[in-house]
Amino acid sequence: MQEPDIPRWLLIRDMLIFQIKLAIDAMRDLFLSPVSIICGLADILLGNSLSKSYFYKLMGLGHQSDAWLNLFGNHNKDDKNKNKNKNKNKNVEGSQETKPDMNVDQLFSQVESLLKDQHGKGGLTATAKSKIDRYLNKIVDNKAP
Repeated sequence: MQEPDIPRWLLIRDMLIFQIKLAIDAMRDLFLSPVSIICGLADILLGNSLSKSYFYKLMGLGHQSDAWLNLFGNHNKDDKNKNKNKNKNKNVEGSQETKPDMNVDQLFSQVESLLKDQHGKGGLTATAKSKIDRYLNKIVDNKAP
């Protein structure tokens, strides 16, 4: 039995999405590195308890951004089902937090389906451009958890 070939455009799409996610992850890491040092030093100097620790609050935000970015997650259509399943996770401090309602993969899927719809109608229109802009704005707005 021969394994099916990967559709060329699917692979290109997944590679592009992965590269964008890597860039977002790198920017986040460049931001978090100095901020984590500052937070850790502030906790040491101020003698903060675990519940008031700036460092561990930052770790919680980092965990949330990992869930939102979903770097190595599935880039395919079953992302729609993830939004319906809002399981609870434990963060670093042990308190309850919810998974993000929308992640990067779901936003990319919305943009992709919009582009496919518009292409099927004969091309992109001004309305499509405004919808794409709105979805891209959601990506930027949802970057910070």
